[in-house]
Amino acid sequence: MADVVFAKTYMPPSLRHFLIILNPLANGNANRYLRTLLSALQQLGDTYDIWQTTANEQANLRHLQQCREQYTDWVVLGGDGTLNLVVNVLAHSDIPLGLIPCGSGNDFARNLYAGQDDPVAVVVGEYCKKVDLGLCNERYFANVLGVGFDGAVVASLYNDQPRRFRRWRYLQAALIKLFTYPEQELHLTSSKIKREPAFIAAFANGRYFGGGMQIAPQAHLDDNMLDCVWVGHTSLPKKLYYLSRIFSGSHIRASAVDYWQDSAFEIHTAGLPIEGDGEFFGVTPAQVCVVPGALCLKVPCVGDRVNTDPVCQD
Repeated sequence: MADVVFAKTYMPPSLRHFLIILNPLANGNANRYLRTLLSALQQLGDTYDIWQTTANEQANLRHLQQCREQYTDWVVLGGDGTLNLVVNVLAHSDIPLGLIPCGSGNDFARNLYAGQDDPVAVVVGEYCKKVDLGLCNERYFANVLGVGFDGAVVASLYNDQPRRFRRWRYLQAALIKLFTYPEQELHLTSSKIKREPAFIAAFANGRYFGGGMQIAPQAHLDDNMLDCVWVGHTSLPKKLYYLSRIFSGSHIRASAVDYWQDSAFEIHTAGLPIEGDGEFFGVTPAQVCVVPGALCLKVPCVGDRVNTDPVCQD
């Protein structure tokens, strides 16, 4: 990977105006983080507004689109779903986005923060970096897009309220579907052509999904590529065995798993559910591609370099 070039925002702190986007269903750390964040902004002389997301996704998008020109810095206090909402507004802008992970899985944050990093210090700091986004049809994703098994799990939870304890409900639904979901014929073209039964096809910008599963251990947020993880037809005992290996990333050496990188993919099969960043994206067919450098992300700084590839710890 080429040397990282990082830049200061060159905005005097007293002129910064922050939009803090808070998911009201964020985990128990949100209030503590919010108090610390507001104290830090007040000490720096920055101004801020706090806005809470609602259950109406389209209303959220309309409101945030109206905010694009009003704030110099944005901060998300929430998880991957809230982040997905915001990147679909800030894609291709130079507005720095900071993330304070307060969701159920926080998988994108695992690519960003090491155990010693302070997310509040990062989001009020001055270091930012352009990172890639994925694009599925007309919707962006920051982390991982899944078709097949994972899409079916998220689709089964799409209209299931409330959204609290979502991680545990996701794991419960995933365990049930692991025993009942049949492989689906999937036709995909990229630098490879695949037309065979598949349990899941995942397209990864980041390494983790499902609450810490290392689905794509070779993925990087800034390599201008998506990592495709294709799990083909296999027996239930092997699926359970692969599941035990996915947290370490060693599943990619299994015979039923194909792993490759590309910048664009086309899914021709119709009617398969799609999830992106843990959110229901609809159904196939779909065009999936990487969008290089589409997001300006606040990042940790270690010494004289931006920390772009840490090992994240809980």
